[in-house]
Amino acid sequence: MSEQENSERIRLLQPQQPEYVFGSSLSRKRRIRQFQCCVCSILTIVFLAGLVITVSYTINLPLDDATNNTEINNETLPDDMFLNLFDNISWPLADRSITRHFDRSTNLSHAMTQGKILLEEKDAIENNTPSLKIDSPSYRHQKVLGTNEKARNISRQGYQMEGATQFIYKNSNSIEKLPICFTNFTDSFLIELCTNSTFECNTFHKYRSYNGTCNNLKRPVTFGVAYRPFIRAVKPDYADGISAPRISKNGGPLPTARAISLEVHRPSYRDDSKFSVMLAVWGQFLDHDITATALSQKQNGSSISCCQSQGILSPECFPVLIEKDDPFAQYNVTCMEFVRSAPCPTCCLGPREQMNQASAFIDGSVIYGNDESKVVSLRTTSKGLLKMFVTDDGRTLLPMSDDMSDGCNREEEKRKGRYCFSTGDLRANENLHLTSMHLIWARQHNLIANNILQINSHWDDEMVFQETRKIVAAQMQHITYNEFLPILLGKKLMEKHDLLPKSKDYFNKYNESVDPSIANEFATAAFRFAHTIIPGLVKLLGQDTSSPEFIQMRQMLFDPFKLYQKGQLDGTLKGAMNTSIDASDSYFSDELKSHLFERPTNALPKLCGLDLVSLNIQRGRDHGLAGYVFWKDHCGMNGTKAFDGLSGIMEPSSLKDIKAIYREVDDIDLYTGALSEKPIKGSILGPTLTCLILDQFTRIKYGDRFWYENPHIFTLDQLKEIRKTTLAEVICNNADELNTIQPRVMEGFRKGNQNIQCEKIASPDLSFWKENFKHLGIPSQQLSVDIIN
Repeated sequence: MSEQENSERIRLLQPQQPEYVFGSSLSRKRRIRQFQCCVCSILTIVFLAGLVITVSYTINLPLDDATNNTEINNETLPDDMFLNLFDNISWPLADRSITRHFDRSTNLSHAMTQGKILLEEKDAIENNTPSLKIDSPSYRHQKVLGTNEKARNISRQGYQMEGATQFIYKNSNSIEKLPICFTNFTDSFLIELCTNSTFECNTFHKYRSYNGTCNNLKRPVTFGVAYRPFIRAVKPDYADGISAPRISKNGGPLPTARAISLEVHRPSYRDDSKFSVMLAVWGQFLDHDITATALSQKQNGSSISCCQSQGILSPECFPVLIEKDDPFAQYNVTCMEFVRSAPCPTCCLGPREQMNQASAFIDGSVIYGNDESKVVSLRTTSKGLLKMFVTDDGRTLLPMSDDMSDGCNREEEKRKGRYCFSTGDLRANENLHLTSMHLIWARQHNLIANNILQINSHWDDEMVFQETRKIVAAQMQHITYNEFLPILLGKKLMEKHDLLPKSKDYFNKYNESVDPSIANEFATAAFRFAHTIIPGLVKLLGQDTSSPEFIQMRQMLFDPFKLYQKGQLDGTLKGAMNTSIDASDSYFSDELKSHLFERPTNALPKLCGLDLVSLNIQRGRDHGLAGYVFWKDHCGMNGTKAFDGLSGIMEPSSLKDIKAIYREVDDIDLYTGALSEKPIKGSILGPTLTCLILDQFTRIKYGDRFWYENPHIFTLDQLKEIRKTTLAEVICNNADELNTIQPRVMEGFRKGNQNIQCEKIASPDLSFWKENFKHLGIPSQQLSVDIIN
């Protein structure tokens, strides 16, 4: 057997593998469906007879009643129904109430010692298990999740606390006594996170911190801060109540994530010409600014393999099993690599939580980083500029990264002097569209910085950098709420909840009690909806747009080297603006279901790509996300007791497939169920996704003390200029030779959105930032503020 082939395999049912690696039989499900079809054939005659009677009855109904009976079968759901439903809910949704226990009789010190023993055992196991092959799709997948050293070290404390929780549970046999909270801390991370000591914040400091601290003055080290646990609206659903991935409500295994992907999320090629791929590009760029889930790694930072181990598996393994009738099976693939998200320490011993490495605020951390050391590494420390690489023909590119183990760099490109790029986010090289967006915004920073310095020549490097960073973050916020969210949520809903940017004056609704932290269900399921709208083929356009070049999505992954070629940046951007998205539904392109991170090769045996849908479903189970119907109830749509109760809200074909694969309605995964809903009229999302995304972006706006429309952030004149920002304007000003563009780049070409000259796109006037007196420096941060718990 070849080394490549072996790198993606596993022996099923190893006695040493984690207890939560379950299997299920897809073929058995199919036999059940065959039996169901026989029954259905018998019932068809009865159904047709009933249908004739029903139609006759409906014809005699009053017009209004007949309309109501048919509307639920339309492709979209009536918007007024859900606007009224959401009106009856207080936004953001209420935070989950957690009863904490301070059981001083429990020997927490002994429990933590037991947790440390488990951590040491984990290290020993992983020291004797292989890492992933560097040229494998799974290696690239683990690298794209971008876990850094700080997160890895913090997660080790989280794993120890998880072990301590398991020890206490085994000795008390009562989940109800959890979480048990500490009173004394020795770990520096927990001291900062959990103690009632003061934290130095300067209420007059005009610039954000890099990691989100001091945004909220009452909760300066928790609300929205990087390297903290995701928050949860619904308690986690773990098989053991502590950390084991979710199982069926009947106590048995759930259908495998891959089986669900094959049965429910089949490949589809329905496009939606109303919107362009730039919608998905901005969604990913924004997502990386506010979410970065840490992944479990070995102690030295190397990857963990779960499918090529010949012995004991890491306890962090949770592979996706491949069944015998799976299309992947013909290539002898029996397992898809999957490592659990890293555990994050909390102030109490309780169920496992996962870590967000990013700050929750739309603050440009995707450009700059969220650690001072990272920010410093990207700065020139002169004139407020970011570092750039200058090509031989005078174009600026992102600074190069020569790390040959990053899953992106290649020896053949290295020999040409070409490397992947370094930015504020480790995931920037994942696809050509994303890298292009990073480049555009790095150039945007330098463009603004140069203009600011011309206006205020007496400002030093720090002042120019921070003021530019502040403007860039404001522009990202404005684009998100003015162009992106109205497509997702619909303008009616945004108007009702005061989410649309104001046309004048300030936004005066900042609420220090609102926690803007990213919700686990948002990061793990809801905001991954955009994967369904990614098409399999994308255009690359030159100056002659009548002759497009089409490229498979797999060819754009981890291939930023095209940006070294003149004209490729413009071609990539124009292609994204000229390619329609796939329809937002439960169906996916086969590029994402069979070829994810697959590098084109003629080598045999074939090395299969990954299935993004399976990985997303598996991640939800790993995080203990409750089933779909619980989230539907959480959003005010109560009372689903059986599959048929979903007929009014789900696409009929999707519901049929869901009923065939799941045994219990409570078992439906959030990702699968939410994507199967019909969209609300005026939106591209169904009601559950709308609810969860609305809640999160309400939190981000209302809970951000530095929100760009808040008083004292900008003058009204400056704010007026910020409101001129569009993504089209940013692209026009920072592309290489782009001359024309549609004003609303996330929308498709149609009347009112045809191409116009870039020079006709309005740009902010930075003269309103001119300072008429000599700047005396940024005030120091010395004011102590008590944390109120």
